[in-house]
Amino acid sequence: MKKTIILATGIMLAMGVSAQVVETTTYDDGRVYTGQRDGKGKINGKGLMTWPNGDRYDGQWVKGNQEGEGTYYWSNGVVYTGQWKKNYIKGHGTFHFPNGNVMEGDWTSMGNGTGYLTWPDGSRYDGPFVNGAPHGQGVKVWANGDRYEGSFVMGHMTGQGTITFEDGTTYTGNWVNDKREGQGVCRYKDGGHYEGQWRNDQFEGQGKYTSPDGTTLEGRFVGGKYAED
Repeated sequence: MKKTIILATGIMLAMGVSAQVVETTTYDDGRVYTGQRDGKGKINGKGLMTWPNGDRYDGQWVKGNQEGEGTYYWSNGVVYTGQWKKNYIKGHGTFHFPNGNVMEGDWTSMGNGTGYLTWPDGSRYDGPFVNGAPHGQGVKVWANGDRYEGSFVMGHMTGQGTITFEDGTTYTGNWVNDKREGQGVCRYKDGGHYEGQWRNDQFEGQGKYTSPDGTTLEGRFVGGKYAED
């Protein structure tokens, strides 16, 4: 490897701080580091590491590891600013994505933890994440005012949950990949309600619809419509 020393500063030992050396080092594998080292030449303190693929990390280092506060820039445009521990994301931090999404939270590892995700249009999710996707019991509020509270599986509303639409209509029941599917109850703003089976966001199977005036249709529904036998 090739080293070019930029600056060396000796801190008085009486102050209890070891000497710090700032230098640029180019490694055989193409990495380039510019920053502080301890008196023994170990990467330690504040510094910037750049990888051949364009990734770079600018932040704190401890004994050669990314540790403390730092920002990592991936070559695909994703940026993370926050806490690190032994080269891994751990602690509080924020991801910024090229599409405008922002994800902030407390992370146990890359994309795993609890926090919030906001979209450019103002929609927001609060809850747990797995591999960067909403996963578990969470809340999503859309920019138009629709609100869902319930189960998410890898970014999709799946399992039990309740959605309240901006017009006051509510649905409580089962979901599969963001669609009402299984058993559920929908109450409409006009006072009508349906309780029964759903598929692909429509009445499908056995159910009962009660109109605002109290009239009921009970039996089998197909494609959102009552099927007269």
